[in-house]
Amino acid sequence: MTAPPVPPARAARLAWRPLQRSTRVAIIAALAATLFYQLFLLNPAYRGPGWLWFAMLAAEGLTALHLIGTWWTILAHDDRPESVDATVWRNRLRAGSDAPSIDVFITAYGEEPALVRRTMIAARDMDLPHRTFLLDDGDSDELREIADQVGIDYLRRPGGAHAKAGNVNAGLARTNGEFVVIFDADHVPEPGFLLSILPHFHDPDVAFVQSPQFYTNKVNLVATGSGEAQRIFYELVCPGKNHFNAAFCVGTNVMFRRDALDTIGGIWTGSNSEDIWTSIELHKRGWKSIYVPQVLARGLAPQDVPSYLKQQLRWASGGFEVLLRGRLFKRGIGLTIDQRLQYLFCGTHYLLSLAMLTFMLFPALYLLFALSPIRADGFAWATHYLPFQAAVLLVTWLQSGGFKLSAIVASIGATPVHLRALGGVLLGRPAKWKATNAGGDGIRSLWAVMPLFALLVLNVTAIVVGVLVMADPGPTWLSVGWASMIVLILGRMILESVTGGRLRHGAKPSAGTPAAALPTAGEPAALRPQHAAVTA
Repeated sequence: MTAPPVPPARAARLAWRPLQRSTRVAIIAALAATLFYQLFLLNPAYRGPGWLWFAMLAAEGLTALHLIGTWWTILAHDDRPESVDATVWRNRLRAGSDAPSIDVFITAYGEEPALVRRTMIAARDMDLPHRTFLLDDGDSDELREIADQVGIDYLRRPGGAHAKAGNVNAGLARTNGEFVVIFDADHVPEPGFLLSILPHFHDPDVAFVQSPQFYTNKVNLVATGSGEAQRIFYELVCPGKNHFNAAFCVGTNVMFRRDALDTIGGIWTGSNSEDIWTSIELHKRGWKSIYVPQVLARGLAPQDVPSYLKQQLRWASGGFEVLLRGRLFKRGIGLTIDQRLQYLFCGTHYLLSLAMLTFMLFPALYLLFALSPIRADGFAWATHYLPFQAAVLLVTWLQSGGFKLSAIVASIGATPVHLRALGGVLLGRPAKWKATNAGGDGIRSLWAVMPLFALLVLNVTAIVVGVLVMADPGPTWLSVGWASMIVLILGRMILESVTGGRLRHGAKPSAGTPAAALPTAGEPAALRPQHAAVTA
């Protein structure tokens, strides 16, 4: 028996831009500017106190290394068209050909019932025959009733071991679909999700197909900034990772081949960053992954600073685990050199926060103690640094079509949390898992940004002291300008936290965003004021 024909769906938004010729030129210029600046820093004639000079070299070297890796990934931009076999299979499915069995999992853990209900209905109504399951780790009787009302299956499990990974594995053990789709409770799929994704499995070696995360609730600085960072990551970086067969699962908006998951015992449970570790284990065994640059589901960004920092802590912990414990360069593990490097960049992305903290301390060290990592006049420094900074910004601007300053503020605001994640991984204390938008409903908090407040006070004090003393006007004013920029960025993030993200609309944002903001439908990029660049 064949399925009824599928009506034509509206075209999905593309999270993809063809690699611009101007981007290639800009990257070549950026490489030259990076070399020019690094040689300046290494020149003994400009060396300041040894320990401070070494700290700057380490920070700038880490930044340059990651930038080069990012530019390499961007240049590998995968412009290949969809395979003919995938297109043929999709057309057959549209004409009513039988589809393989598909199980759709919605993972829930304390999110608002109205939000989860919207996702249930959208998942249920996707094109192609499938079964939809709500996997509820919050043991909510209300969600059980809603699932029954909308006509989908409801599953819960005892204990809650291994957080989301354990929840999905429990669902796998109780279902038998040939393919498995996973959605977070706040990511609402388009009707054509299955029809867009499934045909890519015509290749029997494909383990999973990932589509982008896309946020719709741009209600304040944090939500807008996180959404912008996601957009840049999926448009600039993911097409290059796809070229290297290094696209990784991001935990939602993804379809797996069940047979592939069976080869590794299901979703990886050794970390709360189960998505990237599952990807690594599958790639080690020779499976392929595909990134589809179409927005096929729409979700919610964190809507207050505590929720955002909680998300960043979890993501950064996963990145550092891969960097420090992944043994990426061990011989015979099954990864290609390209895959090893791409997974390495997931960790160095968050390690940039160590460089960021270093840069935020430099102006205060000069204004308070007359300590500078380099001894050069302002003109010599500017002629080497400014071309480098301009080239870095230009690459991102050209390929992404511009970016919003909120992404810079949100990224810098997460610096202390990224360093906390690094410490947790080094000490063997992993971040606890909690759904991003569970309980995060416009929370006001000064405590969440106390490290930022301490950095702000330090730089404000340094500005006052520097202006009053004014030992050397040129370097002093340069440091005052740098410190003032840091104060503005930190102050904006602190204000966002203590107001609960209410500045834009003057009203309490809610995880249950109205349908107008959420149509019936994440390694992130970091932008820094000193080196504002998207990262792989």
